[in-house]
Amino acid sequence: MEYPVAEVRKLLEKPKMKADEGAVKEFGQLLEEITTDISSEADAISKRAGKKAIEASDVVAAKKKIL
Repeated sequence: MEYPVAEVRKLLEKPKMKADEGAVKEFGQLLEEITTDISSEADAISKRAGKKAIEASDVVAAKKKIL
């Protein structure tokens, strides 16, 4: 899964950042890695708790652990 360059650029523009194409691509890859790590951890948390689906609380717990 690759984040669309235009969407990553929008995220960077919110805090008034300017970034070249290479930086935008690197941020996109970073977002993908972080999303994958957090979603995997949230899934593990959910399964350990015997849940059938990931809940928001699982995502929050995963985010705290990963970040």
